[in-house]
Amino acid sequence: MRLTKDAFLYDSLGRQIADYYRSSGKTAWPSRVTGVIDHLYEHVVGIIYYMSGDSMMAVRLINALAGSLVILCVWRMARYITDPKTALRCATWACYFPTQLYYSCLPVRDSHSTLAMAMIFLGMTAIASGGRGRHVAALPIGLVLTAGYRGYVAGVLLFLVPASWLVSFLVVKSRNKSKFVQRIVVLSFLFVPIMASVGVEKVFTTGKAAQMTDLDYWNSTRVKMNRGSGAVYNSDIPEIGKNVVDTVTGVAIGIYFFFVSLNPSEMDSVRQWMAIPEVAIVLYMIPKMYRGFRRILKYHRFQCFSLLFVAFAITFAYSSVTTNAGPLMRWRLQVANVYILIAAIGYAKNYTPELLRKSAGRVQPAEQHWQALTPAGTEVRT
Repeated sequence: MRLTKDAFLYDSLGRQIADYYRSSGKTAWPSRVTGVIDHLYEHVVGIIYYMSGDSMMAVRLINALAGSLVILCVWRMARYITDPKTALRCATWACYFPTQLYYSCLPVRDSHSTLAMAMIFLGMTAIASGGRGRHVAALPIGLVLTAGYRGYVAGVLLFLVPASWLVSFLVVKSRNKSKFVQRIVVLSFLFVPIMASVGVEKVFTTGKAAQMTDLDYWNSTRVKMNRGSGAVYNSDIPEIGKNVVDTVTGVAIGIYFFFVSLNPSEMDSVRQWMAIPEVAIVLYMIPKMYRGFRRILKYHRFQCFSLLFVAFAITFAYSSVTTNAGPLMRWRLQVANVYILIAAIGYAKNYTPELLRKSAGRVQPAEQHWQALTPAGTEVRT
């Protein structure tokens, strides 16, 4: 845990919150925890400590449970899009992705925030695929949890998700558009009261969320984060927005570290050597992702467009801000499962996706259904 100092911070705050509850408010509440937005995990640790007698093992077990539920969400998301074999492959790769396993073992918030993002992607997929209502409900639940764990990400997603739907509706052809719109309308009526109770204005005004469009803030953050064993730059850090060359260079290097997380010129730290297994996996996945992306454009464009839109936007945002490979390995988990899905689709040599539809409340094969509607020899695209 020396590599993750946040674990000791959450342990200390959790004990203070637990003592506050045990003493009925007579002990001091931690000054750092000012509410639920961005501080939900501190409350979770405090409640677990209150119930378990300050047991860090109990916190770790809850984190491991959250990490396991990520795999279930990833499998269910993939099953809406592709065949059972590919969906199982996707879940298996997600299960053994090194940092996903690593952070699920530590008393930090990353497995919970990753679960929230996995629920968001599951909900978006269910909406585009005409899936079950409880899977659609994963989207607002995931957004609320993201507001608690990473408020600035929730603020960005409240813009990105509707934007992805709008662009998808305008540029992608599909027979499911009417049901797609109906689900969005119903979800909006359900989601607005939920976010009103959480305080949607706090999501946009708390901490980093209020500065996400400020280039000066981006560049100052890049300078502050370029330190320690995960530092990306040895000398001058190119400023985003200063000129075209610096902007392109900075973002390109950021994208490299977002996926590879390894600085070959500074292999003198434990953190750098710990990254090597995951680097090998990511490098193996890159050609599979290229093939999978092409297959998605061919077979699953409408179902996956909003997922790709959000994943690419988050990748660009983090690559633009961060100059430290350590945080990038952790933040990559927010969208890593989308890239795992793309790679899993691209892994098969001969890919013949199973067409799916919703029938009697269950997702079932629809090969005979489409064969009846489609002339022989015509390629069917979903």
